[in-house]
Amino acid sequence: MEAVMGRTRLIKKLKSKGIILLIAGIIISLISTLMSVAFIIDGLNPILIAFIIMLICGIIFIYNGVDYLKRENSKFIKKHPEILELADDLDINKVYEDNFIIISNKAISPKKDITKVAALDDVLGIYESIQRTNGIVTSHIIRLELRDGRCVTINVYAKKRETKDNLVLTISNYCHNAKVGYSNETLSYIKEQRKEYKEKRN
Repeated sequence: MEAVMGRTRLIKKLKSKGIILLIAGIIISLISTLMSVAFIIDGLNPILIAFIIMLICGIIFIYNGVDYLKRENSKFIKKHPEILELADDLDINKVYEDNFIIISNKAISPKKDITKVAALDDVLGIYESIQRTNGIVTSHIIRLELRDGRCVTINVYAKKRETKDNLVLTISNYCHNAKVGYSNETLSYIKEQRKEYKEKRN
């Protein structure tokens, strides 16, 4: 039973994300469709483009939501089959856990979203990303850039500087293939490693 706890939690989380995406997609699609029809009747309007974009986003949400509800048979799992084993490893061989992350002998995952689990060896870059609106910080995350092109994000908004620094240091101590800090060197390294990975996969 213990060996499948990780993947069970992953599949459960995938299902809940699928339900949320499906509901959100349906609501967005309905609203954008009704508004688009209204604007078409009244004549073309620049705002119509915004509702068409919303409709496309809604359809994408629905598509991904339906896929996630397939759980083990989803395209997401088929594209990344290794995450089931990595999720199990988080439970069986856990070596570190705090309010943000869980780390095992082989894997790392945000504590709140096990569907983003990744192999330690696949983490290529670790750096902070800050977004501001009118000079005010609205988003502060730590990004883990992965070999397969994915990106794992960990929200550290409104956390103390010491907490953020310690988190980056902890992650880097376990991810030996990763470069720390946002720089041209880091970005070039990530790009090169991803290119090699893609060539080997093909």
